[in-house]
Amino acid sequence: MCWGNANAQVDGFFTSPEYKTDIQEYNKTTKGSNKKRCQMLMKLNHMNDDGEIQYQYVFHAKDTLNRAHLMETVKRWAKTNYKNYEKSTINETDSTAEYTGYFMNVGQVMGAFKAVIINAISYVRIEAKADRIRITATVRHYSLAQGSVSGAKSVLTLPQNVFPYTESSNESTYAQAYINCNLNLITTVGSVLLYLNKNYPSFSAKEKKDDNW
Repeated sequence: MCWGNANAQVDGFFTSPEYKTDIQEYNKTTKGSNKKRCQMLMKLNHMNDDGEIQYQYVFHAKDTLNRAHLMETVKRWAKTNYKNYEKSTINETDSTAEYTGYFMNVGQVMGAFKAVIINAISYVRIEAKADRIRITATVRHYSLAQGSVSGAKSVLTLPQNVFPYTESSNESTYAQAYINCNLNLITTVGSVLLYLNKNYPSFSAKEKKDDNW
């Protein structure tokens, strides 16, 4: 398993000082034991009120957006990112798109008599306003598949209900999952950002600003 640094194009048509800072802070957590890394990642405070791991940023645009062209670009990103685009699409409107998928094999322990594998159910939501976008990447549940000589079972659990937030069985496997999910989420945001910065052209059409977020 590769637990490298997070890298992203942080400057372009869309920018966010908060995301740039988070990349720098995340990259300070990439060394040490898994327990130490989990402790450092917890301090970044990416657990939301629902017990999910979540990375959310508002990216401001250099010019007023043409939302029709923007959302078409978002759709093209999704088609390149998800093998089954239709199945992964939750909704697409003129200002919002949401997709779901899996981070596969984020944690595993293989033994002679027992195997534990964790996949993570992920969601990406992209929202657009006249002069900015909001990207939210979330892991809502872990899916733990556990097999032994006596059979196999699969269990869904919230990240907050297992290690490192709560004492639990399979702590080393959940530590792997937590580390990998944080990396996958922050790089997913970077993937959307990079694609939009490369492929969304600026248009002159003006839209009335909305200051809700």
